[in-house]
Amino acid sequence: MDPTNRSTTGTEVDARTYSQRDRLLDGRRVLVRAIRHEDKAVLREGFRRLSPESVYHRFFQPKKELSEEDLRYLTEVDFESHVALLAVLEEEGPGLGLGVGRYIVEPETRSAEIAFTVDENHHGLGVGTLLLHHLAKIARAQSLVEFRAYVLAENRAMIEVFEHAGFPLNRRLEGNVIVATLGLDV
Repeated sequence: MDPTNRSTTGTEVDARTYSQRDRLLDGRRVLVRAIRHEDKAVLREGFRRLSPESVYHRFFQPKKELSEEDLRYLTEVDFESHVALLAVLEEEGPGLGLGVGRYIVEPETRSAEIAFTVDENHHGLGVGTLLLHHLAKIARAQSLVEFRAYVLAENRAMIEVFEHAGFPLNRRLEGNVIVATLGLDV
């Protein structure tokens, strides 16, 4: 499925049970599904494979390990104000976690802050873009109208995901952080 040409209107979406098959840019099959509390081990192992630079780009600070509190926060979500999806490579048995995308609804708005982490060995295969489009499908069903991301200006790979994802994009620089706003009314 072409990640830039997804039909996302007029369908009921249950974020808690979300599960859709898709394809990476290299053709391999991926399952994009709602994260579950039992995915803590997948996230812990995935985090250990990240480079210090990738960790810094995601958390804006060095971090050596995910704590139990971090893992609870990242996997035990309510799927209303906090939605998280896991992309899993299907041919790896129970699944190799390729990446996680999430959004957190900003109170009193129809906006949500988004964030992504992609497995180090799977950069450049469209994992972030897949997650973005699947999150947008869920967000539209929740009547959200925009995503906002805070990206370190040096993180060109994430900026390029947003530039090429097919959503209206506005950017502004705040210090060394780019605030990217993606419109969902497409």
